[in-house]
Amino acid sequence: MDLLTLLSLTFATFVYAISPGPGLFAVLAISTRYGPIPAMWLSIGHTVGDIIYVALAMLALNVIAGLISDSMLYVKILGSSYLIYIGYQQYRSRGISFEQTSKKSSTLKLLVAGLIVGVTNPKTIIFYLSFLPIFIDLNNLTVATEIKVVTVIGITVFFVLTLANILGLRLRKHIENPAIIKRVNEVTGITMILVGCFVGLY
Repeated sequence: MDLLTLLSLTFATFVYAISPGPGLFAVLAISTRYGPIPAMWLSIGHTVGDIIYVALAMLALNVIAGLISDSMLYVKILGSSYLIYIGYQQYRSRGISFEQTSKKSSTLKLLVAGLIVGVTNPKTIIFYLSFLPIFIDLNNLTVATEIKVVTVIGITVFFVLTLANILGLRLRKHIENPAIIKRVNEVTGITMILVGCFVGLY
């Protein structure tokens, strides 16, 4: 796999990742409400979800497409229900200050939420199953090529989500006022609920 192909794949992945979608909105909401570290864990979970699709697509494109078609409805229902639950909990939160949390349970919840957003996003499915074959020959793969593709896509997706994280931090600086924390909780919760609805209905 030559450098030009890798650069082309990087650019295509960047354009796909930067387009508005549930992943970006979720990271932005969590970053604004909880800060950079929780948003980073959500981003890692999302990136892992993308990497799973990349690996599966490279292994057996046609087989995976069939499996996704048969099972995606159930995955989407479970995933969207989980995200809506998280949003509801956030909406009901009545904290009086922004939180920085490093609890293992919270970290795991964010990782799982990010993974769900990644693996249930139809945009992710369409992108990797439709466009990946443009850049690589799925019938002539080598381990070196697989590693390059996974690395490039993983880094690019995480980079884009980090940009959303930074934007959330900038917004956070302008709204760090106890008088509007409840409103921030509600907006964050509604955002997560909408992400869950998007995942379930799209």
